[in-house]
Amino acid sequence: MLSISEFSKLTDIPRSKLIYYDEIGLFPAVERGENNYRYYSLNQIIIAGFINDMASFGISLKELLALKDIRTPEMMIGVLEKASKEHREKIIKLRETLSIMGVMTDLMKEGLKAEGKDVEVLEFEPHNYIMGSENVHQEASTFYPAWLTFMNSAQKAGVNIKYPVGGLFNDLERFVANPNMPSRFYFLNPHGRDQSVGGKWLCGYVRSFYGQAADDLPQNMIAYAKEHKLELTGPVFNTFLLDEISTIDHDQYLLRASIKIVE
Repeated sequence: MLSISEFSKLTDIPRSKLIYYDEIGLFPAVERGENNYRYYSLNQIIIAGFINDMASFGISLKELLALKDIRTPEMMIGVLEKASKEHREKIIKLRETLSIMGVMTDLMKEGLKAEGKDVEVLEFEPHNYIMGSENVHQEASTFYPAWLTFMNSAQKAGVNIKYPVGGLFNDLERFVANPNMPSRFYFLNPHGRDQSVGGKWLCGYVRSFYGQAADDLPQNMIAYAKEHKLELTGPVFNTFLLDEISTIDHDQYLLRASIKIVE
C-alpha cells in the first residue's frame, strides 16, 4: 500500500487532485486508514496512467467518469478522434495568433528603423494581404464609416480582423487630393491572396493619429521624387508602423506611406 504522498510522486498527479478525484468518484483510494488517510495499491498506478493520459489529451472529467468503468476500443477511438479534431482546431487558431503577433512585431521594428526620417527609398519583398472592396466615402468627413463597412464585411466573410489594417489609394493623385480617405482598406495578412510588387519603393513618414495624416506628407514625397529624378507608379499604401500596440500617445503613432518606383 502507498500513502497518498507516495502515490502522488509515482504518478505525477498532485495530492490535491487525487483528493478531488476521490471525492467525485473518479479515482477512489483503495483503502482509508484509521487516521482517515488515503492509501493506494500498486495496481492503481495503471488506472492513474490512463487518467493522466486522457487528461493531457483534453478529455473532460465528465467523459472520464463515464469511461472509468466501461470502455471498449470502439468507444476510445471515437473519444480520441473527437479530441484530435478539437486539438487541430486549436493549433490552427494558435498559428493564426502567432502570425498576427509576428506582423505586429515586424511593423514595430520597421517603425523603430524609421525614427527621425521623413522620406527614404526602401527595397521591399512582395507582401501578401487581403484587400477590401472600393470605399464609398460619399459626403463623409472621416474615413470611419467606410472602415466600419470594411470590418463588418470582413467579419461576415470569416476573415480574421485582428490583423493590422492599412489604407490603399488607387493612385498618387488620389493620395495627394485627400491623404485621409483611402480608396480601399486591407488587412496585413501574410496569407492573403492579394500581393504587392517587390522592388524599390518611395516611403514617407509622419507622426499622426488615425485620419489626421499631415497634408504635407504627399508633397514631401513628390518633392523627394523630383529631386532624385524618380518615376512613381501604382497605388499608395498607408501603414501604421507604430500605433496603440506600441504607445499610449496618439501623437506618437507613426504612419508610413509607400509607392512603387519605376525601375
